[in-house]
Amino acid sequence: MKKLWLVFISARIGLFALFLTVFLLLGFEGIYSALIAGVLALAVSLVFLTKQRDALSTEIYSRTRRDKNAGVPDSDADVENAILDSKEDNK
Repeated sequence: MKKLWLVFISARIGLFALFLTVFLLLGFEGIYSALIAGVLALAVSLVFLTKQRDALSTEIYSRTRRDKNAGVPDSDADVENAILDSKEDNK
């Protein structure tokens, strides 16, 4: 997963740096260059980095998916839930 993160974030930062450099060389002020570069980098990444974004989101989904029939049973969670339930009943 770290490789997917590195590829996607490096591409996004690279796009931003490229646009920022171009606008600074064209003579725009720093804040305007950063704002325009950010918007353009976002737009370009949404269009051209869909494969990387989809692969990253699939990886995140598969890691964070909660399946009650799989995984390691967590006895602490049952105890915590019982304590929270008893507190709610006392209110």
